[in-house]
Amino acid sequence: MDHSTQAGKNFAWLSVAQLATRLIGAAFYIFLSFKLLASGLGEYSFVSAFVPLWFLFSDFGISSYLYREWSKGRYAQEQANYDYNVLFAFTSALAAVIFGVFFFVNLFINREVLPSLVLFFFSVYLSGYVHTNDLYLQSTNFFRQPAIRQIIEKLTVVIVGGILLLWQANIIWVFVAILMSQFVSYFYYMLGGFAFRIRLVWNKTRIKQLVLLGYPFLFLSLFTSIYGRIDMVMLRYLKGFDAVGLYGAAYKFMDISVIFSSLFLAAVFPVLSRLSKDKNKTTEHSNFFNSSLRIIFSSSILIATFFIFGAPWLFEAFFPESFGAGILATRILVLAQVITFASLLFNNLLIIQNKEKVSLYIILFGACLNILLNFFLIPKFSIYGAAWATVIAEVFNLYLLQHFVQWKADLGVVTKMVVFAAANVGLMVFLKQYELLNVLWLGVAVFVINAVLLYWSGLITWLDIKFFARPFWQKLASFWPAGN
Repeated sequence: MDHSTQAGKNFAWLSVAQLATRLIGAAFYIFLSFKLLASGLGEYSFVSAFVPLWFLFSDFGISSYLYREWSKGRYAQEQANYDYNVLFAFTSALAAVIFGVFFFVNLFINREVLPSLVLFFFSVYLSGYVHTNDLYLQSTNFFRQPAIRQIIEKLTVVIVGGILLLWQANIIWVFVAILMSQFVSYFYYMLGGFAFRIRLVWNKTRIKQLVLLGYPFLFLSLFTSIYGRIDMVMLRYLKGFDAVGLYGAAYKFMDISVIFSSLFLAAVFPVLSRLSKDKNKTTEHSNFFNSSLRIIFSSSILIATFFIFGAPWLFEAFFPESFGAGILATRILVLAQVITFASLLFNNLLIIQNKEKVSLYIILFGACLNILLNFFLIPKFSIYGAAWATVIAEVFNLYLLQHFVQWKADLGVVTKMVVFAAANVGLMVFLKQYELLNVLWLGVAVFVINAVLLYWSGLITWLDIKFFARPFWQKLASFWPAGN
């Protein structure tokens, strides 16, 4: 199977899973907003952002290192299984130590949400096992099993959590449902025979080797997580749970807006990794990367246009009236997603090129800049300050990543992207100045014009469209064999 077909097939399975899980998750989040209101939703958003920060050192970056090596095809399954068992024993021991500190600290600083914090702690721990299985299957271009697993997990949360919340509107039931979903995912992999065989293997020599190889990924994950979650945590302490709830609502729409880009990046990473390994395919690798960059940019522009103009109607349709302050925050955050996924594509290339230490320093800079900006902007502008801090930090990240990565830039395409982005930003500022961003027909017109200009300028091509459509069409065609 050629690399474009493989990437398209990967994308198709990821699309099915992520579209289903993100939309189901968004519907459940809207349900929570009516059952728990801004304060309860703020507690949920805070716990969801706060607990994963305690797991930043859970595997010392080993799983990320293994994923890169698995994607390059360097490991036999038996070796992968053995390393997983070493990792499982190591992370289990670390989690036990971390939990003692976690419980003691939160007994004093977050006592009001301690039961939810404890439940989610165990959920995140169990998710590590499931996530590692996902990584191995995806690294070998088997995306079907993880896709089905993700849908089953999300449905478990929604069904169990929904029933419990209808019985009693208490945030703790959401985290009970999340914990149960991890057990369901575990049994899905075990019963289907897709899982690694679990054994606790304590091999000090191998642990030391993996820690030394994985530590750059540890800090990369550390500062990426801080960068992605620090807004929620800082808002909780600087402005309270209500502000976190409003920001969380805006972030939920951003979460939906990034479905396409996140799926695309996950689909092309194994393909880029394998192309980079073959020195005879340097030109093919460069062309594939530049095509990926065009697709990421073009899709992000169209998605941002949709959410900037559609935000008022989306909030009116899905959230209580008290959440109206989240509209502007959504508009700011979707600007960040245009930059974020171009940054992530360059970051993936840095990792493929074994330059994860460079990536680490850039993410460290971005995280520190984001925190510093939050300290200045949140007290004065609340959720809008947090959103603008994200946008500003992302601009610096993108510049640094593209500067340090080894890539053969197509200057004509890059120039078109810069001009196109600048023109759209200028247009949005002008329309905001004259309060025209709420005019729906104008939004539709801007979206159509952007789509036409992207195609006319060559930033999106018919081959790009076929790249995504072909796997879906082939699957649909299999239900109606020729001659029937």
